[in-house]
Amino acid sequence: MADNDSENGTQRRFEESTGSTRRSILKATGVTAIAGTGLAAASGSASAQVLGPDVIEIDDGLFGWSADGSLPVTDELLVFVHGWFGDTTVSSQASNVENSLESGGYSPAETVAIEWPATNFNFIGAEADTENVGGVTADLIEEFYDSGGGNVRLVGHSLGGRCVLWAATELGSGYQIETVAPLGAAADGSEVCGSPWNAGLDNACEVRNYHSNNDSTVGSAYGGFGDTALGTEGAGCDPAPNYTDVDVTASVGSHLAYLGDSMVGSDLAGAINSGSCDGSNGG
Repeated sequence: MADNDSENGTQRRFEESTGSTRRSILKATGVTAIAGTGLAAASGSASAQVLGPDVIEIDDGLFGWSADGSLPVTDELLVFVHGWFGDTTVSSQASNVENSLESGGYSPAETVAIEWPATNFNFIGAEADTENVGGVTADLIEEFYDSGGGNVRLVGHSLGGRCVLWAATELGSGYQIETVAPLGAAADGSEVCGSPWNAGLDNACEVRNYHSNNDSTVGSAYGGFGDTALGTEGAGCDPAPNYTDVDVTASVGSHLAYLGDSMVGSDLAGAINSGSCDGSNGG
């Protein structure tokens, strides 16, 4: 599987036969992934923040996974998490998402891009790392709420979609993220229908999963017999009352096209502006 993005969680890895298939896809499409990274960076526009979105790096260090900063405490915060090979262009990707939301009528007070070591040709390893990235992101969000922060709008592309679902799942008792939005999530539908993420959906006010039938990148690596590719077909079930599959096939023509897409931005902005997930949903 490839896109412009870039352990100890072996229990989360897929069966050996599935992993072999994904490694084959990786080998066949690695050049496309690297080329796509440059394309995404070139197509981005300037962020509303003068110097672009703040970037917080999450990495595996001497004492385990941790972040090199904290989320800014504000009333409306957009947090974007990139996917595979996306660490080098995470700022422009976050700007693209922010711009599409602003065009749709929603303007966050601040935007933060979460950078993690996704430039890793071991895709299965990168997939496993998303649990750790999600866990640290959950810690950051808890700290944000404890410090008096307002609403969090958490968006993740591709493997970043896994990260944001893990973040909701790892959130501590008494906390709830206002909005969780995977874009072209690199995942199986069964993972939100059951284990490992279904229980975590309760830790979000609203989950909106954006998928496109044109996303052959995710579709070739996930789904299969008796399952669906979350970023291509949606969940294939009704995971929870607060979960919505949003089909953007008419607008999103490829795996990279979610970033800055007008239909995605308009729908997500409308959901946020409805006000149904504002206020005391945090810590």
